[in-house]
Amino acid sequence: MNARVLVIGATQGTGKQITNLLLRDGYQVRTLARNEAKAKGKLSSAVEIVPGDVTKLNTLPSAMKDVNHIIFTAGVTQRPASERLIMATEYQGVKNTLAAAKDAGFNGRFLYMTSMGVTKSSLAASLLNLVKRNTLKWRKLAEDEIRRSGLGYTIIRAGFLRNSQGGRRAIEVSQSEYPLAFRYRISRADVAEVFVQALKYPGTRRTTFEVVWAKGGHRQGWDVLFGQLTPDQ
Repeated sequence: MNARVLVIGATQGTGKQITNLLLRDGYQVRTLARNEAKAKGKLSSAVEIVPGDVTKLNTLPSAMKDVNHIIFTAGVTQRPASERLIMATEYQGVKNTLAAAKDAGFNGRFLYMTSMGVTKSSLAASLLNLVKRNTLKWRKLAEDEIRRSGLGYTIIRAGFLRNSQGGRRAIEVSQSEYPLAFRYRISRADVAEVFVQALKYPGTRRTTFEVVWAKGGHRQGWDVLFGQLTPDQ
């Protein structure tokens, strides 16, 4: 548990909750931040902060030194957002991170947070692509880059994110490729827990899966939830 995890996107949202859970479980945590002072004000003093920007490949090498795993949750939060910004952050940012990791000899796990709807059309997906120009298209292309990279990876597609307490509802882990729709929702806290637990289970390596709140039932153990996964073809 003393492995060092680089979290990209740690200063807000699900990435920040992942960071806190990693610290809870004894991991060393490093994060990349465009504004180091601002990041220090948001994160625990136990987090190592390295200046850098995923859209600028030459700023990434120092963040990759002695890293065991990488968790990428960064995304464009402003709305509306131009396609140029979406592409630079959510696609080229992933490509840059993969390239820097490979150059550093990285051989751990690359965990990527993305969204449901990258493979299924729906009204909600169309609206999201309108407000954040083609974000699902670029996230799907980012997934493809990860699978082709040759690195060990886990791609997690989250349902509609809620800012509610985690641990209160059963979780469904599925490889069925759901559309983006309000009925498929989950709390950020639960998604963060899925990431941290997936890191501990070798069976999640080279898999893509979706996480939502289950419809009733009891909360199952992680060995059961992850035990049903099959590697990507």
